[in-house]
Amino acid sequence: MNIFVAFTLWFLLAEAILTAAQLPLRKKKLKPALRVCLIAGKALLGIALAALVMAGPVQLRALQPLMMALYAALLADAAGDAVYSIVCAIAKKERRFGIAKAVGLVCGALFFVYGVVNMETVSPEYRTYTSDKLTDAHTVVFIADLHVGSAQPMEITEKTVNAVKALRPDATILGGDIVDDYTTKEEMEEVFRLFGAFDTPVYYLYGNHDRQGHAEYAGGKKFTQDDLEAAMAANGIVILKDAYAAIAPDLLLLGREDITEGEGRAEIGTLKNPNPGAYLIVADHQPVQFKENLAAGTDLQLSGHTHAGQLFPLRALYSLIGYCYGDYYEGDAVMHVSSGACGWRMPFRTDAKCHYDVITLLPADGAAE
Repeated sequence: MNIFVAFTLWFLLAEAILTAAQLPLRKKKLKPALRVCLIAGKALLGIALAALVMAGPVQLRALQPLMMALYAALLADAAGDAVYSIVCAIAKKERRFGIAKAVGLVCGALFFVYGVVNMETVSPEYRTYTSDKLTDAHTVVFIADLHVGSAQPMEITEKTVNAVKALRPDATILGGDIVDDYTTKEEMEEVFRLFGAFDTPVYYLYGNHDRQGHAEYAGGKKFTQDDLEAAMAANGIVILKDAYAAIAPDLLLLGREDITEGEGRAEIGTLKNPNPGAYLIVADHQPVQFKENLAAGTDLQLSGHTHAGQLFPLRALYSLIGYCYGDYYEGDAVMHVSSGACGWRMPFRTDAKCHYDVITLLPADGAAE
């Protein structure tokens, strides 16, 4: 079933559950303080469900579609309830359950449409960095978290990849989670065939989902790691697992193994930089070891993984505990955390938009030789 049709059905079920749960309030006249508590409770429950969907235990995966739909229904209902309550208070009119629910349903429909359209809209985000290590200008595209087949139809993915191809960057870096537990073998092979059609180098590093590590909760493995790497090799895509690649004489790339690999990820101090004088990009899927990666001489770290929260207001919550989205600085080094070109699990995104990053690197004086 089309993922958007499936999510629409889940959302309608969530609205039905929420409406039924509030029916006992129909004949009750709640005091303002109690109504405020009810609105706040619905909003907090929605946020808690969002957090469980994005960062909860894998054992909850069977419930995730309903949880995400309830998140949308609860937040929209809380917003609609708040708006209607304020209007009634100002107009000094009696508040009616039927009208309040109708307002909540309208807010829910708008929230739902926004989230779905936001997930289907992928755009470039342009960033420029300068360094006296650079002697020439370079353009690099960083694209992470495509999660092929998970939250966007393949037509959107193909459009995104073709847009990147048209830019003809010096290099394209696939920053992990290009595929995940829900990607079929055919979808995996197709996306790497699309990237294989580039006439400039394409580099790939693993994320925490690419190897289908929790496929038992998603109907079983659809392909092996050997299948994955064979598809990339057949299309000329270079896999970097704690390995360096020279993009240009003055530009070096280090692709890190994902941190979830534990002992399979090398200590940064053991990775000898073959060209210390070059500008160094460190691509590391998860933005959790920025300071540690500085030991390699990092000038720019590129990471993804967080989806910039994906579901409002998780970006604000994630930012309280670590790196989430945007640029972070340590001395002269900068880490950019991308919002990702897609999202995970369901076709719904209510925070930062889907992006791939078009990065321009310039000599410090602004003039290339």
